[in-house]
Amino acid sequence: MNIQLPTKKGQPNTNPTVDIGQLVIVGANGAGKTRFGSDIEKRYLGQTHRISAQKSLTFPNEVSPKSKERAEKEFFFGGYYEPRHEQLHIQQKAGNRWGGNLNTFLLNDYDKLLVLLHTEEYEDSLNFKEGRIAKPHTKLDRVQKLWETVLPHRKILKRAGVIETYPTGNEAAKYNASEMSDGERVLFYLAGEVICAPLNSIIIIDEPEMHIHSSLIKTFFDLLEAERPDCSFIYLTHNIDFAFTRQNAIKIWAKAYENNIWDYEILDENLPIPEQLYLDVLGSRKPIIFLEGDSSSIDYELYEQVYGDKTLKPVGSCDKVVQVVKAFRDQQGFHHIESFGIIDRDRRQQADLIALNRNGIWVLDVAEAENLLLIEPIVKEVARHMGRNVNDVFRQVQQNIITFFANQIDNQILLHYKEILRRQYLSLSNFTSSNIASALTEIDSTFAAIDKQAIYNQIDTDFRDILTRQDYDSILRVFNLKNALIPHSQVCELTGIRNKLEYKNITVTLLKRQDAISNSIKTGIDSKVIKNAT
Repeated sequence: MNIQLPTKKGQPNTNPTVDIGQLVIVGANGAGKTRFGSDIEKRYLGQTHRISAQKSLTFPNEVSPKSKERAEKEFFFGGYYEPRHEQLHIQQKAGNRWGGNLNTFLLNDYDKLLVLLHTEEYEDSLNFKEGRIAKPHTKLDRVQKLWETVLPHRKILKRAGVIETYPTGNEAAKYNASEMSDGERVLFYLAGEVICAPLNSIIIIDEPEMHIHSSLIKTFFDLLEAERPDCSFIYLTHNIDFAFTRQNAIKIWAKAYENNIWDYEILDENLPIPEQLYLDVLGSRKPIIFLEGDSSSIDYELYEQVYGDKTLKPVGSCDKVVQVVKAFRDQQGFHHIESFGIIDRDRRQQADLIALNRNGIWVLDVAEAENLLLIEPIVKEVARHMGRNVNDVFRQVQQNIITFFANQIDNQILLHYKEILRRQYLSLSNFTSSNIASALTEIDSTFAAIDKQAIYNQIDTDFRDILTRQDYDSILRVFNLKNALIPHSQVCELTGIRNKLEYKNITVTLLKRQDAISNSIKTGIDSKVIKNAT
């Protein structure tokens, strides 16, 4: 279905047309999402069924059926006029359904929904009894089935004019549906509104996620849409997670609204980055730092306190960080948001750091994020917090790490050597020749130029020099041995802390204090992030 969208800010302003099955408008509070929906309804008043965020969820104790035509018109248009005045239903919809205010009126139509459901149930039952139709599957049956699918621990019991519910397997404990929880009532309401909407409607749902547990949202709205394949769905939401559940929908980022003009962008479905990630970042409007790992990673918990003026977004692997930063920087003319990445050093050479920094990728000046917990400011402030002698604790931690490095140096040299060779050999695939004979010659020439012994000798010299100088910071820079350094440093034992997790948690607690101690730790961590390598 093609629809014309509200007026879009630009030079000149435009009214884009989109072909929708599903459309999600996502934006912050105050971005004009509700008015966006009501503007669409005004354009297509006779075929739009809009469910506002401001609505009464009062479930009537009982209702009485009416004529089916009257029940349908009152449900859809808010009032009823005789058939010869059919056009009046559309003309008076804004007044009857919305009290003359499409944007802020409290929608109160739960009773009209129940009247329509019971009326259709009654009429179909009579038609079946009189032999005019086969056994019907009514709209109320469909609502019941959907509701019970989403809430398998509850059952619905239908009686004349009354809906009751009870815990599954315990019908004796039934109670009137008016006593259901907000979540149960809104699920019934939305299912009924969608199932009862006229054929080929545009269904607009404002704040669809309201009162619904996050674990149910995707399943529920998938089922709703499956019930009405004839309809087009428009969702208005500030919830990024909800927007992501509508995977096949056109996404619109609503930025601002003023004087019946909206500042919005129709997001490109071919963006080289995940949709949810893009929406998340657009919603924050702050500079973004992409990280390795996930939101439970040590580095995320530390950086969250250090870079509080930026949005942090873990995206998984190091390669993914590089890819996403590049994609965001390529799109900066569209979204105007600064983006950076932070990755572990992982045995990278100086030339690699320079190239990465040039492209907005910052690199840790320690081998891996866990090593940050052993930098001097953190060890000393944790020791001070625990009432220990800060200099004695740090001196002993240093000595323990130096001793451990000495024991592991041969293995560390080989691991470092293996990684450097891997990258050297990977470069063999970057040949420029246009035919296989020349390519093989170029590869052989490049391979022969790799002085494997010299590479090993240089690493061996560098590592042993670090050990000779007992250079603690350099050891943290090159010592890769996941989950081993903190136990061998004995920092937990020296500070009287039970384990690494508690040590990390105390560090985060100190970072949150917003005082001289937290500033000392923040400065120490930030100093270990290389941003402008030369």
